[in-house]
Amino acid sequence: MTKATKLRLRKLVDTDEAMNKFIVDYNIPPNVSLEHCKMGEWHIKRGTGAVVIPVLAFVEGGMRIPMGPVTRGYLRHFRLAPTQCAGNVLRILGCVDALNEKMGLRLTHHDVNWCYNLQKLKGKTYYMRSRDDRIRLIQCLPDSNKGLNKDFLIVSGEWHDGDPCPVVEGEPGGVLGMEEG
Repeated sequence: MTKATKLRLRKLVDTDEAMNKFIVDYNIPPNVSLEHCKMGEWHIKRGTGAVVIPVLAFVEGGMRIPMGPVTRGYLRHFRLAPTQCAGNVLRILGCVDALNEKMGLRLTHHDVNWCYNLQKLKGKTYYMRSRDDRIRLIQCLPDSNKGLNKDFLIVSGEWHDGDPCPVVEGEPGGVLGMEEG
């Protein structure tokens, strides 16, 4: 992967001008603040109640603020923060939220879980694996987003509509990683 490809996402949010364009392009509400950070910096920079979301989730995963109900429900169900999700997890969840909104479907995170198993990579990253290759909610997913998950946004303010997802990294079946905020 070239250095230009790795910097592609960073360029969308690394200056005030770029961040303002990002806010407009992704319809970020005015009562929400965004701050760019690199991998791991959020452990120091993230304030109470803020969530950290990969830039990739917005650009290629259709992430919205406030988060869609399928995305939020799935993250809550598995007790995962967005930083623990491989790009395809957020892409699938964002696409299902978009399908619900645009087509009037009523899919839930349970439907996603019926089609996909949550799997753990090395470290704390999780991905979805199709339970049956004949049944997928979303087709044409890239094989990898390697190198594109190095830039993140600390999202604070009113980023959820009263039902937040976990903001602290956890494990499925573990303690729900949420803070007051």
